[in-house]
Amino acid sequence: AAVRDNMTSVSGEPGIRFYDKVIDLFKFASSKVTTNFDLWKSYAAMYLDVDGKEDTDKGIGYLIKAYHSASLHIEKSMEEFLKCTECSEVLHKYIMSQPKESPTYAQHLQSLKSILQILITKGHKLSESMTGEDAEAKKLITEYLTNANKHLEEVEEAQLFV
Repeated sequence: AAVRDNMTSVSGEPGIRFYDKVIDLFKFASSKVTTNFDLWKSYAAMYLDVDGKEDTDKGIGYLIKAYHSASLHIEKSMEEFLKCTECSEVLHKYIMSQPKESPTYAQHLQSLKSILQILITKGHKLSESMTGEDAEAKKLITEYLTNANKHLEEVEEAQLFV
């Protein structure tokens, strides 16, 4: 967060000065650990949220890895479902705002379509597995799935024009 938000260190150094070192740490960590949602999400944020260092293609790629690391157990865990939902919403925001002429736009649309389809299918399974006592969680899942379906329709429509 200190680098992303360009906070000043105790010695007066701007956080952005440590950007390259943090990226190197992410490269090292991600070469050892490939299934940690928070690692990939934070890595993506370094490319999506740091002023002057934006690289949307890399950020989207790391968000897709974050999604896949959490998607293994969506249908069994509300926590994993929520992580994947958050990730798909951020992906939707960035992919849908990409220029249509971008060489990766069509590929990113297809990835997002696949992600949303998996999220919807596994989200339904999660909801079906819940008991009547989980009415509030089921309601939340239904809201997220409704939103995911809207996003899927938008992606499918966008694919018609690529």
